[in-house]
Amino acid sequence: MKKTSFSRKLLYSLWVMGVILLPCTSMAQDAFELKAALTYNFAKFTQWPESRLNETSAWEICYFGNQYHDSFMGLSNKKLATQPVTVIQLSDISKIEQCDVVFIDANSRGLTHRLLLAVENKAILTVSDISGFEMQGGMIEIVEQDKRLYFKVNMQVLEASGLKISSQVLKLALEVKR
Repeated sequence: MKKTSFSRKLLYSLWVMGVILLPCTSMAQDAFELKAALTYNFAKFTQWPESRLNETSAWEICYFGNQYHDSFMGLSNKKLATQPVTVIQLSDISKIEQCDVVFIDANSRGLTHRLLLAVENKAILTVSDISGFEMQGGMIEIVEQDKRLYFKVNMQVLEASGLKISSQVLKLALEVKR
């Protein structure tokens, strides 16, 4: 029974992600919301360490960039596993360790190196739209190509952090670095 429920959720989410990957006529105005939705779905289909799953605290999705405020705040009523999601806007990396997921946008590119050093080998999922992010040591890079959103995954960094992403999600990736 549980397996059927999970399969339905996975299919629904993949359908949502498939819709996201389809051409968007108003890509510019929807891009922020789509990237926030992708970040949430990546977290949803990540296998987290048992220690994190046993915690009762809310999942904290953090992001950089004022332009993403409304998009990420829309995730506040969501849940991951059984706990609610809390959305936190960051302006520097001093509070990065409280986050389970971090989205860093291209306008915050200057923080990338320090961010990646701060989360190295920690179970904090990193997502960005910065070109070359997964090559620099980020986990998931969202790529805009031909008015579509795709993503690249760096499995080495994910595994070093104790995280695993669903093989069904990996099938949708533009590129998987192993």
